[in-house]
Amino acid sequence: MLRTNRISGTIVQKAKRILVNRTASAATARSLSTTKATLGQKAPNEARAEARAFTQKERGVKSARSGTATVVNLEDANPEYYSSPPNPTGLLSLNAKTATYSNTNRFMQLEEGFLKNLGKNVYPGNLASDFKMFGRPALLYRDTTNDLVQHLLTKRAEKGSSQASVIDGKAGTGKSAELLKLAAVGASSDYLVIYAHSTFPWVDSSRPYAPGSDGTMYVQHELTMELMKTIHGMSKTALAKVPLGKEISFGKRSLSSTMTLLDLVDFAVKVPSVSQDALDHLLEIASKQTEVPVLIAVDDVNTLWTNTLYRDQNDVILPASRLRLPSSFRPFFDGEKAVERGWVVGATSYKRSLFMPQELNSKLHPAPKVPVANPVLAQDPTLAKDTAEAAGTNRLSFDVIALDRMSTAETWALMNFYHKVSVIATPVTEALVAKKWVTAGGNPREMFNSVTSYF
Repeated sequence: MLRTNRISGTIVQKAKRILVNRTASAATARSLSTTKATLGQKAPNEARAEARAFTQKERGVKSARSGTATVVNLEDANPEYYSSPPNPTGLLSLNAKTATYSNTNRFMQLEEGFLKNLGKNVYPGNLASDFKMFGRPALLYRDTTNDLVQHLLTKRAEKGSSQASVIDGKAGTGKSAELLKLAAVGASSDYLVIYAHSTFPWVDSSRPYAPGSDGTMYVQHELTMELMKTIHGMSKTALAKVPLGKEISFGKRSLSSTMTLLDLVDFAVKVPSVSQDALDHLLEIASKQTEVPVLIAVDDVNTLWTNTLYRDQNDVILPASRLRLPSSFRPFFDGEKAVERGWVVGATSYKRSLFMPQELNSKLHPAPKVPVANPVLAQDPTLAKDTAEAAGTNRLSFDVIALDRMSTAETWALMNFYHKVSVIATPVTEALVAKKWVTAGGNPREMFNSVTSYF
């Protein structure tokens, strides 16, 4: 009997402990539920925010967050050093109508339609970062720009092949910007514009390539398709005016002779595997016809003669001449091909010296030759040859347009625009312009770097 009572007491005590634990758990659950419900009723702006570090989302606008989600706009706290992103107004759009001498030394913005067809943030050189700082894509219309544009518009009315031209100058003088402005003016008129804004990807092994059907040449379908897409958007009206004039076959698909270049380019965009063949047909037909003027503009044109970073199956470096894409344009600069109506123009680049062939560089910038009067010494190959003979050995197959440093008036316009878009806060004075011009040697890129060195 005593044993039974002890067992019963133990069972009762265990039951009480279980009941107490369950009661405590239920109370805890109700407490958590009540807390969640209370927090859920709070508005988001009343909830406690997680402390975050000092952040900067856009240029000039900085904010700090504390543990209580307090936001401090430093633009209001110190407007002398922090300002909103620039939004310049009153800028003319650059096109065939506004590209006149009266608008020299003015900044003009690229038209929206041209930018859309060019591609999002597809700008040559350093212009993408410049335009972001300016608040919009705007370029200075220089005296050199006007000369180039007037030459382009003159070529529009002329028929007959002419020699290609190459814009050359020191790094930072604005060669890519001049070529971009030419493409914008050409696209706004009736030109068929074939504009390659950068050819470095053609040779730096950053994009796919594959052996061609002949086993010796290599194709870059992706790059070629992107170029054809740009041509399609930029010159749709001009392309539609030029008939193919012959039947063109791509495997089982054929384009009749009555179809136009627009059909050819459209097909190349839809079927990238035929884009290279289509580009060759496009260049051949466009260069020989006279119905519409043609502008072939190639930036970083020195890559057409360089050794590339691509390799063949035997791990041998490929020269650009074995890539079909650059090989399609090189004959126009070698003098082997020409456009019957229009202009072929390129721009050199010294940004990546690896792709500036020494032979081309020596022809662009030949060493000074001193004539030797002594006839015996003149036969010595180790001595300088006669100037006339040396000129013959360094003859180029294209005209060179030398782009020099900025003028004082252009520097004034440049500094005034920098002040307008808050790149510089210092008032523009004669002393400031003279200082920047002398320090940078009139080089626009060096002047830009001198006023943005702390950005």
